[in-house]
Amino acid sequence: MNKTKQVLNILVATLAVAGTIATALPVNGSAATHKEKTIKVGINSPSKVDEGVWKLVKKNAEKYNLKIKLVTFTDFNQPNQALNEGNLDANAFQHYAFLKNWNKAHKATLTAVGETTLGPGRLYSDKYTSVKDLPEGATVAIANDPTNESRALFLLKAAGLIKLKAGVESPTAKDVLAGSKVQVKELAADQTLASLNSVDAAVISSTFVEAAHKDPDSAIYVWNANNKDTHQWVNIIAAQKKDAKKWYIKDLVKAYQQKNVGNYINKNEDGASIAAWKGAPKPTTQSADTK
Repeated sequence: MNKTKQVLNILVATLAVAGTIATALPVNGSAATHKEKTIKVGINSPSKVDEGVWKLVKKNAEKYNLKIKLVTFTDFNQPNQALNEGNLDANAFQHYAFLKNWNKAHKATLTAVGETTLGPGRLYSDKYTSVKDLPEGATVAIANDPTNESRALFLLKAAGLIKLKAGVESPTAKDVLAGSKVQVKELAADQTLASLNSVDAAVISSTFVEAAHKDPDSAIYVWNANNKDTHQWVNIIAAQKKDAKKWYIKDLVKAYQQKNVGNYINKNEDGASIAAWKGAPKPTTQSADTK
């Protein structure tokens, strides 16, 4: 065999091996480039819809060689504590505002790695059928805990019912300006629904609306805008800061932020929550500033 023929044979063999390797590699990403990994994700006691969402996410994750084990908690502090202590790889139960306050209180550095849903704010009344019907001086009940209170106040501002001091990121009742159309009454969050018997209207968390089997569409005002005021209440997937860029965390987010998951949320949540990540399917529920 002459030298030229030897070189040609080597080139052919090299190309054949390269072709085999290229064929073995996945076309669209990381699935075959990582060994299968099981991760623990903390969530709060899931509703039937939540169970359906995570069933889809688990299925989506399989193409990334990722298995998801859900760990269920019954309060809002344990999932972050477990994540901070390394007993979870991620959690998905809170919004930006809650995580920010938790990190501050616990001197932690947990970080948001992906967005999931947004629960539209709703104003309810047993006396009036439209926000426009609320009279001057009407009393509106709002939750008195920091994150829910500020959100309720921004909702009332968007509805044209109150004026707020400018530049306050997390306002309280003290930041409501004189000349507002209504007055606010601060109550424990779990008392806002019951207060409809004694006040003109109330901003009520979807948690209590769902528990009482109250129809979300009975709200006299719906606010689901995702803007600079409301973005802090978009729900998120969180992880430890050191893990934020690891493949399995990124692929967990990819598995959640799929079209089939967004469509399922928008269809089955009845407006209580909407898919809120960038590029998520658009909801068909009422939009901001309605009724």
